[in-house]
Amino acid sequence: MRRPTKPRAVAAVAGTAVFSLALAACSSEEADDGTVVIEYGWWGSAESNDATFAAIEAFEAENPEITVEGEASPWDGYWDKLATMTAGGDAPDVIHMQERYIREYGERGALADIRTLDGVDLDALDEEMVSLGDVDGALYALPAGVNTFTVAVNEDLFAEAGVEVPDDRTWTWEDYYEASAATASEDVTGVNYRAGIENLRPWLHQHGETMYNEEGTGVGFSREVLVSYLENILTQRENGGPTADQVSEEMGLPIDATLFGTGRQSMTWFYTSELSPFADAVGDHVRLMRVPSQTGEPTDSGMYLRGSSFYSVSAYADEEEQEAAAQFIDFMINDADALAEIGMLRGVPPNTQLVEDISGDLGESDQQVLDFVTELRPDLTVDPVAPSAPGTGNVQGIFDREVLEMLYDRTTPDEAADRIIEAIDSELA
Repeated sequence: MRRPTKPRAVAAVAGTAVFSLALAACSSEEADDGTVVIEYGWWGSAESNDATFAAIEAFEAENPEITVEGEASPWDGYWDKLATMTAGGDAPDVIHMQERYIREYGERGALADIRTLDGVDLDALDEEMVSLGDVDGALYALPAGVNTFTVAVNEDLFAEAGVEVPDDRTWTWEDYYEASAATASEDVTGVNYRAGIENLRPWLHQHGETMYNEEGTGVGFSREVLVSYLENILTQRENGGPTADQVSEEMGLPIDATLFGTGRQSMTWFYTSELSPFADAVGDHVRLMRVPSQTGEPTDSGMYLRGSSFYSVSAYADEEEQEAAAQFIDFMINDADALAEIGMLRGVPPNTQLVEDISGDLGESDQQVLDFVTELRPDLTVDPVAPSAPGTGNVQGIFDREVLEMLYDRTTPDEAADRIIEAIDSELA
């Protein structure tokens, strides 16, 4: 892993660095040489970690008066550690944030309003993207980029099966089921249903419903539509999808160990920002596809943009640390050197002019991400995802648990729907 050249409190484990409580405990103070030391904690893939450390090096080269103590963590465990650190007033100065936690941390007073900080230039940024981190007028988070949850296909496996990749602007769920069944074999599964809230959302949107109600106190969808989504998952299983054991075994695996990442699955679901690490694992012949629709119309996919991840500033940092943190965030979103290292790993960046300036220098995967999102935006009829209500951080786990029970045929779609709705309403009440 590429790391900053200055000394860091970073311990490498299995290709990532462990995000430890010790980092926060050292409290960012002025170093012996007069530099300001700030901490930045994030989660990410090995490729994302390498790129981030390289961006930190570039920032420090341009800003020798600031030292960034960077630590990466796998997604699993990140939020428990961050919650513990925040409760103790020792959160990193720059916090890598996710949409479902922005409101929760912001409303408890743990995040600074970025608009009140000197150092972050918002003028060159896409206003729609900036609004994704806004909670009632306070900008608690600034998106590192935007992406969308989408279907991806392994073109090589389609070719080996003699199956033509469908036209993703017009394909329907029936086309999707047929493609899965036609590309599946003894050694290859068709789809990976990734039974969670991100590919549930388009299904809800296609039926005129939403994930949560306007008050954020419960589900925003009907039991009938949820049952139809769960039945859709079983239909995928019957048409070349993975078994319950395969789904269970894959939970928490790194990209290069998944069925799709090892070339044993023809279609999967992931965020557009994950294309590069998936393509690195499988080969370059991975194509991003729009979500199938009920009607075959490109405007009826129910897809939406969301902040891939966000930068937040700790409200517990002192004024000097917050100023340095703001300067670092400004570099990460507005500087060509940072974008040259990060690319599209954190989504399409909010500085549209900067993206346009470097678009000719992007690699194949990054260019595909940029082109896909750019071409998709005119057909989107669903508003981008705003910060969710507190309590939504546990919803993904609810879906994982209940859908797996259904895949093992321990519950029916009707029973699973009742349990999912009850559990979500309880979390948000």
